Amino acid sequence: MTQSRPDFPDNMKQPNDKESRYCTRCTRALKACLCDYIQRVPNLAALHILQHPAEVGHPKGTAALLAASLTDVRIHVGEDFSDDEGLNALLADPAVQCYVLWPDEEALTLIQAREHLLRSGRTVRAHFILLDGTWRKAYRMLHSSPALLELPRITLGAIAGQYSIRKKPFEEALSTLEAGYHLLSRWEGEPVRFAPLMTLFTHLNRQWHDFAQGRRR
Repeated sequence: MTQSRPDFPDNMKQPNDKESRYCTRCTRALKACLCDYIQRVPNLAALHILQHPAEVGHPKGTAALLAASLTDVRIHVGEDFSDDEGLNALLADPAVQCYVLWPDEEALTLIQAREHLLRSGRTVRAHFILLDGTWRKAYRMLHSSPALLELPRITLGAIAGQYSIRKKPFEEALSTLEAGYHLLSRWEGEPVRFAPLMTLFTHLNRQWHDFAQGRRR
C-alpha cells in the first residue's frame, strides 16, 4: 500500500493542528523547526522520493526537507510500489524517462544517462527516483516492484557522505537530501543554484550535534 504526498507549500512553521507541536512543512518539532533555512529552489528534472513508512516523521530524516526545498518533487510512502497507480502511470508515460538512483555494477553515470537519452531518439523529460530508507529497507523496496527493477539505474560515483548524525552502512552512503543535491546540481549543471540544499543540511547536522553536546553537559 502506498500513499502519495503532493509538493510542499511555501507556508512557514505551521503546526498540523492546534494541539500539534510539529511543523507541517519540515515535519520537525516546532522548537527544532528548520523552515528559516529552507529556500525554495526550482528543479527542471523531477524527483520522486519513495519513502519507507518507518522514515515518515523521523526526526533525523531528510526527505521532507528535500521536498520542501524543491519545486518539482513528490513523496510516495510505502514498501511495495508494484500497485501504485500514479507511479506506474509515470513509468509507462512515453514522454518520461525514469532513472532510479541505485549504485550497483550496472548503474550508469550521469554522463552515460544523458547519452542513453540521446540514443533513445525520443524527446523526453528525465525523472529521478530516490529510495528513502535504510539500505536494507531500500533494497526490499526496490525488489518488491518489478517495474522499478526494470528501470535504468544511475550512480553518483564515490562521494563521501557528510551525514554524521546517523550511522552509515558505508562511507559513500548519502542522506536523501545530499543525494538530491548532488544529483540535481550535476544533472542541471548549476551547483550554485542548489547550494541552499547543502546549507540546510549543514544546519540540520549542527542542530543535532548541539543537542547532543547539551545532553552530555
